[in-house]
Amino acid sequence: MTLVLTAADTPPADLAVCPSREEQPDVAKLMQRTERVLEGRSSIAVMTMSIKTKSYERSVKMKLWSKGRDYALIRVLEGGPRETGMMTLKREKQLWTYLPQAGRVMKLPSGMMGDSWMGSDFTNEDLVRGSSIATDFTSKIDKTVAHEGRQAWFVTLLPKPTAKVVWAKIEMLLDRETCVPLEQRFFDEDGAIVRRMSFSDIKKVGWRAFPMRLSVIPLESGRQTSITYESIALDVDVSDDTFSLRRLQQERD
Repeated sequence: MTLVLTAADTPPADLAVCPSREEQPDVAKLMQRTERVLEGRSSIAVMTMSIKTKSYERSVKMKLWSKGRDYALIRVLEGGPRETGMMTLKREKQLWTYLPQAGRVMKLPSGMMGDSWMGSDFTNEDLVRGSSIATDFTSKIDKTVAHEGRQAWFVTLLPKPTAKVVWAKIEMLLDRETCVPLEQRFFDEDGAIVRRMSFSDIKKVGWRAFPMRLSVIPLESGRQTSITYESIALDVDVSDDTFSLRRLQQERD
């Protein structure tokens, strides 16, 4: 497998720098930086999702196009007979899916953002970036902790009163050296932890450090879903037409 990593070598002029160990970070700017590092202004990526349960294992290969936080398109390139060719489209606050076997485009209600994507442990919100850690949550740094040989900020994020988000609280371990998340923990309205998401295999992509593997481990034992990037290009030109409803029924990449 050839790993393709593409991005600009110079960060945006308005992007906050990753604070040094001696600095007290501005947590709001830190969250803005973290989000922009992970997403860029746009992206094109090919990923493999591996789903493991007690009774089966399966994998799905897919391609993602994104532009800002408002537009994203996912197409399944390889999967089961019912999955190959399936597409999920986000246009601002609207979510659509194309089912190739039925030849139908369906609009999904906003309440399904927290639902499982294709039986995995990732939600629709995870895949199409439904909420923003920078704008939908208030955040604070509680302490510094050690995590797998790295020093990390322990950040608590609580949803703003007007934010329409899935989680009642998120805890994040943010690497002090790269400002890349190492782990996130997601809580429901009862204060119970529901799942963990880990970020690993950090590579240099242009000016940024980027985690090439994401794994979700739910509360239910014996399950895990991982996404591994085969290629990614960040801050590239993506046509607006990519995110049209007509694109959902096209049979080409």
